This record gives sequence, structure tokens and C-alpha cells, in this order.
Amino acid sequence: MSNKVTMINIVWMMMISGMLAATFALYDQKVDPAKVYGPFASARPFVASQY
Repeated sequence: MSNKVTMINIVWMMMISGMLAATFALYDQKVDPAKVYGPFASARPFVASQY
């Protein structure tokens, strides 16, 4: 039983580590603003208050 738990823990740690590494790799890329087509995500008009 202990061997199954150890294997599940190892597989879980590998999956989490892979997802964390992929997240860092994807978000670490620098985007050249000249190559971005269309509006940015923050292009909404700023509204100080709804009321």
C-alpha cells in the first residue's frame, strides 16, 4: 500500500512541476508591442466609479 501512495505522490509532483514550468515558460516571453495586432486587454475606458 505504501508503494502505491509513493508512486501517486511522485506522479502528482511531476505533473505539478511540469505545469508550473510550462506556466513560467509561457508567461516569461517578452512580447514586442509592434507585433501585437488589435487592442490590448487593458484598452477598456477607465471608469473611476459606477455610481
